[in-house]
Amino acid sequence: MTQKVVITGAGRGLGAVLADLGTNAGHDVQAAMRSPKKASDLQLDVDSEESIAAFVETLTNRLDQVDVLINNAGVDARAFGADPDKRGPFDVSGDDLLATMRTNVVGPMLLTRAMLPLLRAAGDAKIINMSSQLGSMVVGGSVGEDVAYGSSKAALNLLTVRTAHLLAPDGITTIALHPGWLRTDMGGESAPLGSDETGQRIWEVINSLTPDQNGSFLTFEGTHHDW
Repeated sequence: MTQKVVITGAGRGLGAVLADLGTNAGHDVQAAMRSPKKASDLQLDVDSEESIAAFVETLTNRLDQVDVLINNAGVDARAFGADPDKRGPFDVSGDDLLATMRTNVVGPMLLTRAMLPLLRAAGDAKIINMSSQLGSMVVGGSVGEDVAYGSSKAALNLLTVRTAHLLAPDGITTIALHPGWLRTDMGGESAPLGSDETGQRIWEVINSLTPDQNGSFLTFEGTHHDW
């Protein structure tokens, strides 16, 4: 069945892979990115409320509903100039931590809010918030160099469960998803997983998602991840 899909952060890495796989599967994919590469792509800076409003206005002119929203756009503190070797809680600047939160938490919150009419119109929409195991209280205490990134994903997990609770009456299923450690610009070349194979498995999770999984924290393999 053809789905109408919106993917943020689709300019590169996992977002680009998910967009290509979705399009190849026959879905109507709206690829959102800071710097569009082709005419069909949409410009979106999740750090800007004005950009979010313009994006949703354009989206509303294209679609009558959205079946799947994948909040994939994300950064770590290096994006704001943080020293790669000084991103722990005793090193990272407050400004870099807050900027990371703005992109990884505030952006998905504001975009989801703005898209509610389109999501509700679908009747059984799915919201996928791309999280990380580094946002897990079980994992994050001992793993992860970037406290800004880990903290933002923990906050995104809370946002996910609250959103899931509030939108359940609308038939919308919301989850947080750990995509694995990927060989991307952010993940680095030493990461064990490739984006193509993992992207395919993520689509399998999305396609098999059921309402009883609402509010879950899942892995790219479809298993539950500890909070």
